[in-house]
Amino acid sequence: MHQFVDDAYLAVDEAPSLDADVPLQLLLWRLDDPEIPFWKAYVIKKARDASCRKMASLLAENYVLADQLGFNPDDPPSHTTLSRHWRYDDDMEIAVDEIALRARYAALWTGADFPQSLRDDGWGHDEVLAAELELDEKMTAIQHLVEEAVGVMSPHLSFGRDPDAPAFKLPPMAFITFFAHLALEGSYANTGQRTMEWLDLPSPVPNADTVQKYLRDVTVEDVDQMFTHATAALLRQEVETNPNDPLQEALQPPLHLAYDTTKIPWYGNEATEWTSGILPRDNTASAWVFAVLSVVGREMSYILGALPLKEPSEIGDHLKRFLRRVIGTYDLDVERVYLDSELYTEKAVTTLRNANIDYLIQAKDVGDISDLLDAAEAETSPTDDIESLAQAEDADAVDDLLEAENPEIKTIDTVSFGDFNEATKPSAFAWPIPPKEVGARNRSRKHEAFLTDMDLEANDLEQLGREFRKRWGVETSIRQAKRRFHARCKSKKPNVRAFYFMMAAVLYNISQYVDNRLEERLHIDEIEWTSEELLHAIREVDPEKVPDWGGVYDPEADAGWTNIRGA
Repeated sequence: MHQFVDDAYLAVDEAPSLDADVPLQLLLWRLDDPEIPFWKAYVIKKARDASCRKMASLLAENYVLADQLGFNPDDPPSHTTLSRHWRYDDDMEIAVDEIALRARYAALWTGADFPQSLRDDGWGHDEVLAAELELDEKMTAIQHLVEEAVGVMSPHLSFGRDPDAPAFKLPPMAFITFFAHLALEGSYANTGQRTMEWLDLPSPVPNADTVQKYLRDVTVEDVDQMFTHATAALLRQEVETNPNDPLQEALQPPLHLAYDTTKIPWYGNEATEWTSGILPRDNTASAWVFAVLSVVGREMSYILGALPLKEPSEIGDHLKRFLRRVIGTYDLDVERVYLDSELYTEKAVTTLRNANIDYLIQAKDVGDISDLLDAAEAETSPTDDIESLAQAEDADAVDDLLEAENPEIKTIDTVSFGDFNEATKPSAFAWPIPPKEVGARNRSRKHEAFLTDMDLEANDLEQLGREFRKRWGVETSIRQAKRRFHARCKSKKPNVRAFYFMMAAVLYNISQYVDNRLEERLHIDEIEWTSEELLHAIREVDPEKVPDWGGVYDPEADAGWTNIRGA
């Protein structure tokens, strides 16, 4: 505990501000050198909930403690001397109370023994683990984790503005807070500005017109670069500044990624070329289509790339950009990419082959694939027993019989389709859909086919089919970004739509950072928390208290990779 107090004093020039609104740095500068040991001892007194006499006894009995605090260990101060020096103003008392509380938490991490009076109040390693988590404690931990994540991301979300310029009034955290508020309230920018002003939050409120002014000069390429730099900074924060963090294992090779599309409904002119038609619903008549690349089957399903799709021909272009970013900027080793049937284009396959990355693509039921599925189902057509059980709606018996059949997986070495002109054509295999999968009995086919360049004889095809199913977890993450973190937007401008989706992806990635660390931070397994709690915590973050850790990632070192129009 005394080491924490000593470090807090020595690092005061670099330490983040306290949660309390007091100028810690100025308060400590006012202390004369002879007063510093007494100040440190006062913090420990508060942290240990000790009296003056108890602290005097500790200093007299503990030679090392007295020496490290700066006292003469052979002649430590008496309780009356301590009391005489411990006369501080209100601001210093507030600062000491908070530092003392942080020192208690630091002592928890080291497994220190606490006095009985503190153990009775729930302090101590065993006591904390046995105690029920309070909402305020959880929200405070989430807020501090958000500050860590934003600390490295925000310098890359500043629209290129100079933070030292006189006119710089809105830090990037203010925009993150604003979009968190819009997502939480489900409102547009103009309405969100008014409601946020009513709440009197610590962050300055961007004017809705100011947001539009900043976005006016930002291109889709600029938005993509902002997201690239911010995400790279967050990933490097995980593995460089926290080498023992569990995410280091989550991002170690082999990485499996999923490339997918998603539609964001909007209210506007459906004739614009950047939208695709969907059925009108909830006052929306069309949707913007985004290509999204995410991590699959890991503790943290980070979104690694997201861009609007103008037309199907851009599917391969965006995948190429994303993979160059993942390999070059994020420095990740990718083994396999999963794609839905809609994304099967010649350029996408060529991109994966050139990057030497395996792929697994759900195949459309046409041409050679239809023949393959016909052959697979001819050998595994339901028996009379299965048909009769199905009519009797005996679901468990149907599952048992289907699983007992253990049908052979059919394969084909080369698949021809559409205008695919590559000399080397992919292989395919038909995999029986698991009977217990949602909607399996309502499908017209009992099998689904996959396209791949992988050696069909050298791989466990049933295992490949099961691993592809994990891809649906990415769809869940995309739904979260759309439904929980996406602010309402009615603009028909591509750059504005791209920025709104980027902010949703940023908020989602922050949620993954928090999810990965919250249990470890609070020493509690299986903590339940919601996206609404996260958004509330983000709104309470004071931009002035966000640590300045932006130097962890230097985007200039990766300029060649992040050029969206590069070869």
